[in-house]
Order: sequence, then structure tokens, then C-alpha cells
Amino acid sequence: MKLTRKLGWLLISFRGRISRFAFWIASISLWSAFAVLFVFIEAAFGRGATLILYPPLLWFQIALAVKRMHDRGRSAFWLFIAVIPILGPLWLLIELGFRVGTAGENQYGTDPLEGADYLTVQ
Repeated sequence: MKLTRKLGWLLISFRGRISRFAFWIASISLWSAFAVLFVFIEAAFGRGATLILYPPLLWFQIALAVKRMHDRGRSAFWLFIAVIPILGPLWLLIELGFRVGTAGENQYGTDPLEGADYLTVQ
């Protein structure tokens, strides 16, 4: 139940922050699931039936991007920069996928890496 709630928050909610690692893992998993479902649905029902996959894919990816923007300390409105050809999507890739989030708490929530000290042996 806890995993389902966490997955629902990750893919549906537009609140909170996620780290770069969580963004990449969730995005790669999402696109992999999309590819598998696309092939299956296309083989079973034809290409037109695959259109049903696009709205959830778009929603889930936007939810991930919004949370990642929040981790960078930016508003979700910055995602509209994607409409600028070539430079907009390239800037978003760098901003969301490679830049470090703001340290500590910001107006969008607590640091997703707070308390994650990987050098401490427990």
C-alpha cells in the first residue's frame, strides 16, 4: 500500500520535489513501460488504439518535470520554455536532468536528499 501511494504521488501529483536520480529512474521506467504497452496494443488492436497511451504519458511526465523544477527552486511555468524550438527542450533537458537541486528546504518542500548521507555506515 505504501509503495502504491508513493508511486501515485510521483506520477500524478504536481506537488513536492524529487531528486535527479528519482527523475531519471521514473522517466526511464515510464518510457520503457510506454514502449512495451505501445507494441502490445498496436499488435493486438492496431495503431489507432495506441492513442489511448499518450494522455497518461504526458500527464505523468509533466508531473515528474514539475517536481524536478520545484527541486531547482523554479515554478512549473518554466516548462513552457519547451515551445521554443530546439533550444527550449535542450535547456529543459539540462535543467531537469543534469543540474543540482537547491540545497535544503525551499518554497516547494523539503530537500529530497536531506538525511541521505551515503558515506555514513549504519
